[in-house]
Amino acid sequence: MSDYSEYQEENYSNGSRTDGPFQTIVGALILLFTVGVFAAVGWDAYNAVDKDKTGVRRIFAKRWNERTLVFPIEGTDRAGRRAVFDVVVLTKNYGWVRGSTSELARDDRRLSPQEIQEEVLAPQLREGLGSARGLIAVGLASQEGDVAREEQRGGERAVRTAQWVQEALGERIPMWTLNLGRYVDPCADCEDTDTSWQRPFIVIAVRQVDQGTHISEALAEAMSYTTNLPAPSRYSAFAFAKFTR
Repeated sequence: MSDYSEYQEENYSNGSRTDGPFQTIVGALILLFTVGVFAAVGWDAYNAVDKDKTGVRRIFAKRWNERTLVFPIEGTDRAGRRAVFDVVVLTKNYGWVRGSTSELARDDRRLSPQEIQEEVLAPQLREGLGSARGLIAVGLASQEGDVAREEQRGGERAVRTAQWVQEALGERIPMWTLNLGRYVDPCADCEDTDTSWQRPFIVIAVRQVDQGTHISEALAEAMSYTTNLPAPSRYSAFAFAKFTR
């Protein structure tokens, strides 16, 4: 999670005039064929960058501002119905204060409630989330501590995130919570003891959804096998619930 990135000359025949239309048609067909080949090659090249041989994907991010990364993903539920999401993540110097369910920090400094509303939930983020068909507030915890306690903490963080977002946007957009629980895939070879990247601030916007889609199933499939998003396999839970105040 600490690693979040990014184409005639006009020829005339020396022969008779009747060759012109024929050559024009042939030329057009050749051009269409060439464009098709290059498009296919380009798509294969894109997939080769985006996905390795095991099927693990690296999702390319876009930015809403200097501290907000947006990862577009899509997945299907067990019936094959599709949903498209934007996973909105603050950059790695922002995240939950270790052990807290109500405070965020920038680097080592805790943010005030006003700073959360003005800096974290900045105008670009409000505008981007405000056009969603649904919102999912995510809570998660880093690898320290008992799994059961950290899962509880993840649930409380998800609820707190939903509250902050609704304070900023109002209650017109349907809201869910997603508790991913505790991080359970620590890197034994990692020298960095800072685990703040395991507990980022995340909100997911539902962009498109087929009728009848089980959003939680489609989201779980979309987030799986990703190298730079919190894949469900690296956390202890995947508890999805409708949020109500």
